[in-house]
Amino acid sequence: MPITQQEFTAAMDTFFTGLGGPVGVYVDHLDTELVLAYNADDLYPAASTLKTPLLYELYRQAEAGLVDLTQRVTLSHDTRVPGSGVLQDLDDGLQPTIRDLAELMIIVSDNWATDLIYGIISKEAMAATLQDMGLTNTFIPLTIWEMFSALADKDPKDPEVTYHSLKELLKDYEADDDNLAYAADSRNDVSSPRDMGKLMRLIHEGKGLSHEGREGVIKILKDQNFNTVIPGRLPVDKHIEVAHKTGSLRGVKADVGIVYSPDLNYIITFMSKGQDDAAETTDRMAHASRWVWNQLAGEA
Repeated sequence: MPITQQEFTAAMDTFFTGLGGPVGVYVDHLDTELVLAYNADDLYPAASTLKTPLLYELYRQAEAGLVDLTQRVTLSHDTRVPGSGVLQDLDDGLQPTIRDLAELMIIVSDNWATDLIYGIISKEAMAATLQDMGLTNTFIPLTIWEMFSALADKDPKDPEVTYHSLKELLKDYEADDDNLAYAADSRNDVSSPRDMGKLMRLIHEGKGLSHEGREGVIKILKDQNFNTVIPGRLPVDKHIEVAHKTGSLRGVKADVGIVYSPDLNYIITFMSKGQDDAAETTDRMAHASRWVWNQLAGEA
């Protein structure tokens, strides 16, 4: 018998009661159309999960002939962005392809690659696609550079704010709770678990993408290097692949993705805010992810 919404809500209450802040979860069983939601329409800071809609929009523009994924981009250290990623530590003048940037944006959450991609697709085009796709609870007004500048209480356009100075400021940042980067509204990069779930379904169905484009997006999401949440406690003997993107910021932990296996396929998204113990939040999400697998697979 399929799990009911009431059972799902009770289970999520058990997993997430007592944490420092709320957690939202959304599940879409691709094989049966069962949908389950828990705080799924609330807004949460997207953190690095914002890189998923950027990836989708990039490939949509490639399909339209607006972007050539094989084009090489010459990187200049003048535009570096601190935080996660590897490009910032490589030699000046490197020439990755746009597809390389997309891969790095997802699999190691490279922030410099992200802002380069966002510059290619444009904020206006991204906002229009979010509206066209009905993702009305998702807003991405800030680049990573702008978000980090907000965390450091700096003007992102101030020429005195450099890669090195921002990196130093962020080492031990203690931004106030009302800092823009923590805002759960349209001034910040935000989304909801349901919106992220809808996006994952658009990707799964290849909406606006060719077969090759769809496979390209899913392949990158499957290459993810950070696997402690959705895949963290899933069975190792079921030939499971998870196409997903994580996100972390102080007080924020998220993971949004699609679980693929020979016998079971479903979308699952976790978002949170106000957390004071990242490790505990991660572990509880991983246990909840396994519980969802067990229920849908009949292994409870």
